[in-house]
Amino acid sequence: MPQEKHSTIHEEIKSRKTLEKWTPKIETEADKRLVLEEAFDYRGDVTLILEGGEERVGFVFNREAGAPEPYIEFIPRGQDEQQTIPYKQIASVAFTGVDPAAGRSWENWVKRWNEKKKAAAEGRDIGNIEPQAMPLEDRDA
Repeated sequence: MPQEKHSTIHEEIKSRKTLEKWTPKIETEADKRLVLEEAFDYRGDVTLILEGGEERVGFVFNREAGAPEPYIEFIPRGQDEQQTIPYKQIASVAFTGVDPAAGRSWENWVKRWNEKKKAAAEGRDIGNIEPQAMPLEDRDA
């Protein structure tokens, strides 16, 4: 029985701490579905490169992968109107926006708290462990 090949995209996602600044190489429809699922879960803007070469920057707020004609729902940067874009029109996705939640999980905070507690017991001060405010992206760019 031949062994099923694992997607390079899948392995790459598992190995990354954040998807920020990542432009995956989409080679199959399965890759595209996986990347668009990640784009939906991503908390920052993405850049969609459409089949004709047009780029659209904005936020993916919904997807319907199981629809007869799968699509995403997207809000372009600087606009209020939503767009529906069929999967078949999307050639590539780049995770270009800042992920405001990267590194801000409960697990990461607990890890920093334990490190601070250990440092204090050793007489060291590692400073503030609380998340710092992030500058907002220039939404009009």
